[in-house]
Amino acid sequence: MNATEGADPFGTARLRRGVLDAWGAGPARFREDANAEEDLALGGYRDRLVVELAQNAADAAARAGVPGRLRLTLHAASADGPAVLAAANSGCLLYTSLMARG
Repeated sequence: MNATEGADPFGTARLRRGVLDAWGAGPARFREDANAEEDLALGGYRDRLVVELAQNAADAAARAGVPGRLRLTLHAASADGPAVLAAANSGCLLYTSLMARG
């Protein structure tokens, strides 16, 4: 194996160059990417939970070839546990626990 073989097995240099070129060509793209990174650092999908559940339902329905449907049910927190948001789509159940806020 020579010195360059295996040095960049995932092509990260090419990816990095592409990102830097995109940022140089359009500074707005840099701001968009920086905002996305900040969103992830501050909680990722925290503010997009319902949108993401709806998108998951739409994707599942499209794969199954059926009309999309999403049902959300919020079960209040109890002495035994936190609030629970139950999301059901066209055939698949998704459950996400919400921390009770006081």
